[in-house]
Amino acid sequence: MSDLPAAPEDAGLLAPGADAAGRALAAIEAKAPLIMVLGGAGTGKTTFLHELRKAPRGRQVVLAPTGVAALQAGGQTIHSFFGIPPRLQNPDEVKPRAQVRRLLKKLDRVVIDEISMVRADLLDAVDISLRIARDNSEPFGGVQMVLVGDFLQLPPVVPYAEQEMLGRMGYEGPFAFHAKALDGREVTGVPFTFVHRQTDRAFIAMLDALRRGRGAREAAEALNEACVRPHREGTQPVLLTPTNARADAYNARGLAALSDEGREFGGLLKGEFGLEGDRLPVAEKLVLKRGARVMALRNDPARRWVNGSVGTVTGLGPHSALVKLDSGPSVEIEAFTWERIRYGWDEPGGRLEAQVVGTYTQLPLAPAWALTMHKAQGLTLTDVRIDFADGAFAPGQAYVALSRARTLEGLSLVRAITGRDVRVDRRVAEFVERFEG
Repeated sequence: MSDLPAAPEDAGLLAPGADAAGRALAAIEAKAPLIMVLGGAGTGKTTFLHELRKAPRGRQVVLAPTGVAALQAGGQTIHSFFGIPPRLQNPDEVKPRAQVRRLLKKLDRVVIDEISMVRADLLDAVDISLRIARDNSEPFGGVQMVLVGDFLQLPPVVPYAEQEMLGRMGYEGPFAFHAKALDGREVTGVPFTFVHRQTDRAFIAMLDALRRGRGAREAAEALNEACVRPHREGTQPVLLTPTNARADAYNARGLAALSDEGREFGGLLKGEFGLEGDRLPVAEKLVLKRGARVMALRNDPARRWVNGSVGTVTGLGPHSALVKLDSGPSVEIEAFTWERIRYGWDEPGGRLEAQVVGTYTQLPLAPAWALTMHKAQGLTLTDVRIDFADGAFAPGQAYVALSRARTLEGLSLVRAITGRDVRVDRRVAEFVERFEG
């Protein structure tokens, strides 16, 4: 891949955030063939995606590497959209089905969210699929590609058995920027560098040091000095931990300690709603009790709460829960329906359609004594406590956890951050350094 353009001179940790979104939309409208929208936590990437979905500027699809990420982005998984099996493939094995080919011929743009979790071989399979379907030898068959995410957050999953094989296939690494389809290509890079989530310059600098791996030891020492303590009085934080097992154990203990009999809410699955190995957005059997700590997992259309709002259950109805939000009033939260979509082409109408192929209906609430760091990605939390347990097991995991907090005052640590918690892949750090400047 060719050298990326440097960030504008006025870009920095506290540069005007709206400018980056404007540059990204302008690049899309100017039909730049390959656009990367990359930035750290809380820099407005999700807001940019929402804006792009509201006014799509042509026939586009929004895709993501996992089922949960696709639900959050309001799109489809890459594997299901292209019909690519979730395994290594030789280039000559990539053969899009006839139904997929018809759809790919109509596309103007492919938007991929959470690009940090997309493997290089998968992005190459996307490239080959588009070239074949459109009978066009240009990269990605001439379709505009918009790649959104942060390579310094969660990395792609590469089973041990496949790591050596990727090397033998000629890949320098597993990340999307190692894809052969990007080799030597001109990239329009739009760094999102203005942090909206935090306002404390010192805290922002600490998080940036941990994200990039530059000055990480000093940043960790400063965070340890400020945050290894009991959580501030009068609040009950969400506890973040690396594994599902540890988060589930915290939540089970919290629920068992409540004397209320509680109520079980059953989720309703219809049609095709498999998440390809991911968990459902909310448990199919959700047990709630009065006094339970919960987190909302969807935005309220009336804007009384947002995805990530935390509160305490104060009442239970047959199909709803009354929740006293930590940040506001008591609200009644009723069942929500998640839609699994599949893109298709409406021949009579001559337009791209997002067809609902399955639904899942359940209260959009999860126990919130604890969450995994992975599940917390994208959330903003007022009060968060972090238990690193035996250590973060993936590069970027510690940064994802710490950057959920709005303020240092609302952040506490069960134990001190150590070197084994702060892991940065040097290949990624060097790439982001060139990208962000």
